[in-house]
Amino acid sequence: MLVQDLINLINLEADELLDEDTDNIPYINLAIDLLSFTLAGIGDPEMITTVDIINGVDVPSNFIDFTPHNGYPIFISGGKFCLSGVEIVHKAKYSIAQPHVSAVTDTVPFKDMYAGCLVMIASYLIKKKTYIPVEYCNEDKAFVGDLMAAIKAAKGVSA
Repeated sequence: MLVQDLINLINLEADELLDEDTDNIPYINLAIDLLSFTLAGIGDPEMITTVDIINGVDVPSNFIDFTPHNGYPIFISGGKFCLSGVEIVHKAKYSIAQPHVSAVTDTVPFKDMYAGCLVMIASYLIKKKTYIPVEYCNEDKAFVGDLMAAIKAAKGVSA
């Protein structure tokens, strides 16, 4: 899916509150971050990659956390991986964040099944910023619940 297609859906949901289509891009990037961290937190396989780690290698910029969270003889210091008692760790699994978009012609970095989740997040952020923020303060908990239900629906998991 292209970013422009996602923006069209966001405009329908958010009642076209923003003047230019490109004004949606920062909100889409925030939605990408939130969805990345949410999916990584529940161990979604789409968000997991593997790497061979040697002592002193830089931590990748898209690194979120190891999967599982512990059990590897690895710690991070000064933006570098450090190993304890071994020279290399083969196929260490870690969760990643999806990349940001910068133009309406970019491709959305998630499968199409998550388009509804991205629309929900971005339009919520737009509405929350555009309207009086106090009105939305009490709705954050409900929003997170709705988001988790949308993720389960996208994955085909019954609630």
